[in-house]
Amino acid sequence: MIIFGTSNKMKTTGSGQFYCPNCRTTRAYERKQAKRYFSLYFIPLIPMGDAGEFVQCQTCHLTYRPEVLDVKPPVPKNDLAGLINSAKSRLEGGYPIEYFVRDLNAAGLEREAAWNIVNVAVGTERRTCPNCDLSYARAVSVCRECDLPVSE
Repeated sequence: MIIFGTSNKMKTTGSGQFYCPNCRTTRAYERKQAKRYFSLYFIPLIPMGDAGEFVQCQTCHLTYRPEVLDVKPPVPKNDLAGLINSAKSRLEGGYPIEYFVRDLNAAGLEREAAWNIVNVAVGTERRTCPNCDLSYARAVSVCRECDLPVSE
């Protein structure tokens, strides 16, 4: 009895990091190419052409078309609770007040409420950059954007 058929041989052609749609985070991948062979007694003997190319996640082991490498990871949304809880440390660490209000607003908080959070966190006294007019908490002495001293 003669046993024959076809089989595929895989060859790794590249690797790196990509956004895995299944894991929903950045993972390692291997890009592989499959070639189809005529097999006799389960031994691949004669190449019969390309069977295709794919990307395999090294964590979940699912496979995807190579176009998955072009997919950009989604931009994480600001966590409103995290922003509110870190207000004092971020503002006293040199983060501009206008940027922080913008982040709170983007996370779903109304502008007036965002300003109230800033005032509670660092008070109403501000320092201002003479070059770019960004305002900072009283504890900040240098503008984050311009690297110039801020004035009271």
